[in-house]
Amino acid sequence: MKSDVRVDDTLHRTLTVELEWRTVADELAAAYRELAGKVNLKGFRKGKIPRGVLRQRFGAQVRKDVSERLVQDSYEAALIQHRLRPVARPELEIGAIEQGQPFVYTARLEVRPEIELKKIRGFALERGEAAVDEGMIAAELDRMREARSLLVPVEREEARRGDTAIIDYRTSRDGEPIEGGAHSDYELDLGAGKVVPGFEDEVLGMRVGEKRSFELRMPEQGVSPALAGVQLGFEVELKALKQREIPELNDEFARELSEEGAEDLDSLRALVQRRLAARIEQELDRKLERDLVDQLAEANPFPVPPALVKRQQARVIQEIEQLLRMQGLDVDRSHFGRARVQKSAAERAEHEVRISLLLEAVAEQEKIEVREEDVSAHLERLAASSGQNPARIKALYAEPERERALKAEIMQQKVLDYLKKSSNISQPGDAGSSPATGEGA
Repeated sequence: MKSDVRVDDTLHRTLTVELEWRTVADELAAAYRELAGKVNLKGFRKGKIPRGVLRQRFGAQVRKDVSERLVQDSYEAALIQHRLRPVARPELEIGAIEQGQPFVYTARLEVRPEIELKKIRGFALERGEAAVDEGMIAAELDRMREARSLLVPVEREEARRGDTAIIDYRTSRDGEPIEGGAHSDYELDLGAGKVVPGFEDEVLGMRVGEKRSFELRMPEQGVSPALAGVQLGFEVELKALKQREIPELNDEFARELSEEGAEDLDSLRALVQRRLAARIEQELDRKLERDLVDQLAEANPFPVPPALVKRQQARVIQEIEQLLRMQGLDVDRSHFGRARVQKSAAERAEHEVRISLLLEAVAEQEKIEVREEDVSAHLERLAASSGQNPARIKALYAEPERERALKAEIMQQKVLDYLKKSSNISQPGDAGSSPATGEGA
C-alpha cells in the first residue's frame, strides 16, 4: 500500500491511497469464491459456477463490494501511518477497479487542529471569599420556613395584600395566546413582588369567583428578550383566597427538621452557615475555573473544526429542547424561536469544543492520565453524594459510552486542577500571591 497526504489548509487534508493490483486480484478472487458458494444458477451445481459466468452476471456488484472492502481495510492503516485524526466521516472519491491496474482512492478529511500551547502557566486569577453573613443565614432559614408553610382558607371574599390568591390566568399578545402562557391554580402571593410589575395590583381587590381582563407592558429587564417592552393581555379568574401559616423559628422547628440533624435553633443556624459556605465555595471554584479556561483560550488561539462544533451544537439544541418540553413548551412555537436557539447553541458549542480540545492538548503535553483509582474514587463520591449503592453506580457507568464520558469529565477536572496549581490565585485585597496557594510571598 502506498499513501500520500496533501495539506489543503489548517483543518483539511487530502489522503490518497494506492493498492497494488495483486492485492485487488486477491480480494476479487475471494469475493467470487464466496459468491460461488451462495448463489444458485440453473444448469450449474452450487459452488461449481465458472468465474466468467459469475463475472457476467454479478461483476458490477462484486467490484463495488470489493472497492468498499479495500477502502475499509486500508483507510485506518493510512490514518495511523500519517498520524491523522479526522473529526468527521471523510468525503471519498473511489476509483474504478481495472484489470492489472492499481486501485486508487482519495479521502478528504477535516482533522483536529495542531494546537501550539504557548502558555499554560502563570495565569492571574482572583478567588472571592466564601463569606456568610447573618442576612444570608436569616434568608435561608426563612426559605426553610416557607417551604414548610401551610395554606389555609380565609373567610374574606376580597383579595388583600398578604393573601395567597389561587388564580387561573391566560396570556395573549395581539389577541393570540402565548405558548406556555396559561396556568391553572397558580398560587400568587400578593405583596411578594414575584411577578411582573402591575399584575398584583390588578388582582388586589378582586372577589372570589370574579374574572378580570387587563393589559400590562412588560419591563425591559428580567423577562425574555422576545417579550421585553411588549404589551401583553391577561385574563384572570380568582378562584380562592388563602393565607400562609409559617412555622415559628424556634428549637421545636429545628427539631422537626429531622433530616437536617439539628437538635436546637443554634445547631440549625450552624448547619445552615456551613451549607451556605460550601455552596459559595463551589460557585467560587466554578467561576475561577471559567476565568481560567477563558484566559487559556485567549493565550492559545487555534481554529476550531466546524464538524465538531456542528455535532456539539446538535447536542446543545437537544438539551434546550428537552428543558423546554419539561416546561410544556415547543421550541418552534415558543417565544425563544428556533433561529435564536440555534444561534445561542452555536456560540456555546464553539466555546465548549475549543475548551475541550485545549484541555486535551494540555493533558497530552503534560502526560496527565486517568487511572482506574481516579475512576473508582469519582464513583465513590457520586454514590456518597446521591445516597445510592456504590455497586449500582458502578454498574451504571460500566456501559462503554457512559464510561468514556465519565473518563473525559475526570480528565478535564485533573487538567484544571493541574493548571490551577501553576496559576497565581489571589483574593480581593491580597498584596501578593504565590502559585497555587494564593498566599502572600
